[in-house]
Amino acid sequence: MPILSDTDSSITTVTLSLHEGSGVTLWRKTTSPDVFLNPNQIGSAWSDTIIYYHDSIVHRTINGQEALLVYGRERKLEGIYLRYDGRSANKWYESSHGFDSVLESDNRRRIMGHYSAGNLQGWRITADSIFVYSLSSLPNQSSYSYAYTIRWGEMDSPERVLVLNDGRNLCYEMTSEGLDFYSGIVHVEENGLEWISQGDVFCRLEKDNLDNDVPGRWPEASTGLLTRGYLEPYPIEVLRLIRNEIYARHGHRFSDRRLTDFYNKGGLWYVIALLQQQSAELTLIEQLNDELILTIEKERKSRRR
Repeated sequence: MPILSDTDSSITTVTLSLHEGSGVTLWRKTTSPDVFLNPNQIGSAWSDTIIYYHDSIVHRTINGQEALLVYGRERKLEGIYLRYDGRSANKWYESSHGFDSVLESDNRRRIMGHYSAGNLQGWRITADSIFVYSLSSLPNQSSYSYAYTIRWGEMDSPERVLVLNDGRNLCYEMTSEGLDFYSGIVHVEENGLEWISQGDVFCRLEKDNLDNDVPGRWPEASTGLLTRGYLEPYPIEVLRLIRNEIYARHGHRFSDRRLTDFYNKGGLWYVIALLQQQSAELTLIEQLNDELILTIEKERKSRRR
């Protein structure tokens, strides 16, 4: 069943671009061509969200989360915009409009969780701290705790760099296994511009399932709406794994043996899903996340050509 229907009364069509600097921000309901809807009528948080000409917008509340679903000319889902704390997420001009916390929230959400480091070390990353402890039962094993902040770059955009309370910088990359940390090397230009490059591998972490009631490495793909801002840092290969993990949770059998092996490697949850023959029907949240991830995957592939 298509999520976007021509008879959906919540669809509005953009008559003018709503990006920063636009003088008019009117939307027109497709079902009532003469009735204009100002974005402020559904909350001022949406008024400077970047939407393009001819996009169609569905305004819905899904599982208590207010969202705008943006569909392009070909009726493909192009973006999901969320609102929380009175602010819209996945904006392009967060810093200039005071939406810094939206970008930081995406950075923190991606890295939070339990990890193992492969050297009998466990890592727990919360919204503001990193706790490193021993997985060994040996006595007198040391543990360490660090507070961290998300580093903001010279262009007022949060970088994938954590600044620890001991002064160190750690760069990170999202991987299919979890998270890789690298030492951060500080560079200062003659004009005073400071930037950080990625140095040697500091630690490779494998994410486990200790924090999740929902099985899998990326349970958020089944429990809440994802935005482009949240998904962009993941390599295309990992996006494919995130998207197919949704189906794995429903007991889907994959023709690609690499997918089967990957989910089997993550624990018994996939085997259990296969045995239980769970419902093959995705929830609305899962359908939307699946569609958005697939859109981003196709965009990445087209750029490679």
